[in-house]
Amino acid sequence: MIHLAISDSHLLCAQWSVKDGRSILTSFSNKPLPRPLNVHGNSKSEIISVLNAGLHLVREDISFEGDKVYVTIPDHYCDSVLVPIDSELTENDGWAFAKWTIDQRWSSEDSCQYYGRSFLGDSQSIFAIRVPNLFIEPIKLAIQELGGDAVWMGTESSTFFGLYPELGCTVFLPSSNGYRYYQYSQSSFQNGSARYIKNQWKLHPVVGSNSDKKAFIGNLLYAGKFSEKRKTNFKGRRIKQLTAFAGMAVEGEILPKNVKEDDLYVLTAIVTGQTEGVAINFFSRSGLQKYHYEKLEAVPPKPKKVEKKKPKPKKKKIRKDRELLKPTLYIFFFMVIGLMLTFDQKPELFDFIHKFKLTESSGIVDKPTLEKAPVNQEKVAVPEETVPSYLIESQNLISIASQTLALLKMHRITSLSIGSGQMDIELIGDKIMDAPIDSLGDVVNYSLKQMSIDSLFKHGYLVKYRKKDLPVIHSTIAFSDLESWVPSFGSSFIKILDPIERENQSQTPIIIKINGKDNIRNILLKLTSWGRNLALEKFVFVSETENLSHSAIFYMSLFSPKHIELQE
Repeated sequence: MIHLAISDSHLLCAQWSVKDGRSILTSFSNKPLPRPLNVHGNSKSEIISVLNAGLHLVREDISFEGDKVYVTIPDHYCDSVLVPIDSELTENDGWAFAKWTIDQRWSSEDSCQYYGRSFLGDSQSIFAIRVPNLFIEPIKLAIQELGGDAVWMGTESSTFFGLYPELGCTVFLPSSNGYRYYQYSQSSFQNGSARYIKNQWKLHPVVGSNSDKKAFIGNLLYAGKFSEKRKTNFKGRRIKQLTAFAGMAVEGEILPKNVKEDDLYVLTAIVTGQTEGVAINFFSRSGLQKYHYEKLEAVPPKPKKVEKKKPKPKKKKIRKDRELLKPTLYIFFFMVIGLMLTFDQKPELFDFIHKFKLTESSGIVDKPTLEKAPVNQEKVAVPEETVPSYLIESQNLISIASQTLALLKMHRITSLSIGSGQMDIELIGDKIMDAPIDSLGDVVNYSLKQMSIDSLFKHGYLVKYRKKDLPVIHSTIAFSDLESWVPSFGSSFIKILDPIERENQSQTPIIIKINGKDNIRNILLKLTSWGRNLALEKFVFVSETENLSHSAIFYMSLFSPKHIELQE
């Protein structure tokens, strides 16, 4: 097995095997990259070029052929959130909300994948993490081209969850003025920075609670040099200092002198723990991943059976020949072990050729542009340059949502998700679908699946909708008006989140759920003319075929009017 650790400056690669239930490190490579990686500064082609150059250097020391490969990337390459879920929202609603929250906090033009985990116990929350595509498919392909089996990829911190999959853990990484902490358990994922000041913990969470009692859960682990001063920070708490290569052996003098112990904690966690099924895997299908852990039972190696059977014939030999027989038996014994190991490995090597196929990665979707619609004579036209970009995109989304619901009213829409210039549509009908989907935009992907009822089929479409030039009004809306307006639609739900400060502009995320097809159409119509400071960023429509009920989730942002320049 192989661990490939990617960092800003180098690639660390280690290979190990398991003998008699113990892991033995057999090969090690630590190669500097041709130039440092800058995830947010370098282009995709530059990053891939640098990584490929580093992998070729690693290949000179370690062969990937037929081995399982585990890959880790630094936590700061990814963005993550933990959002609470109200009882009015389903798990799918919460997942869409979590992804939308990430995009609000950290805008990105890169093509990304979203992974997460649902915690529907006492916490009622959804964890989501966003990963650039350039760290998934290109690396997976490179490993396969080297003959390796890409089985798992995740963040460095998530590997420590595999050490205590049942109880969970919180790992502390020392910094110049405090700690960086990561908490993993079956009930929550949290992370942030912490300082111990005046005998109290001061937390600055990125994800999760600001209470140390709620954030520091499970086994406490310390990754670094544990000075006496830092030990006093954890007085009264049971904390374990991580040790490189604890629970494993090293074969010979294979470690380079420039390797620091801090670089070996993650490797040790992967070798001695169980990451698969426990930590989120970027090589698996994107979306919500379930926790799956099974205790591994120690099974004695097959060669041991041969060892127990061989001594019996010794009793039949004449005692004077025993000294001559010993070397012969040892030679025969090791020959059998070698043959059996070779035989066991052969099927894996042949299976690898047919087992893996490159998964198509989703490309970057172009942002929507705009189409002309009738203008109310009472409204004053605003020059295009004065119209905020978020409002232009919002009006496009509202228009295509209204158009889609109207155009497909005679068809059974089970789900409709619109955002970022594209929409996913699921329709139920006959095998041959006559819905005019191509009039809504360019069909990028299509799928067909037969349902349990023989005569019905589920049609899936991925559509990139086209630009439109739409009128924009001057009026704005206040929080109070919005809160009083939403309940007028009957069965509804509104949640206002904490504001986000970005580029001297205050942006407050809002999530609204509306039930009933007529109410959904009415709110879309209202949004076309009300609120220049209100932008719709994602629209999700769901129809339950069993009870014929319809609901929609509106993911919106309210921008502070004081930052909006209106033309007089």
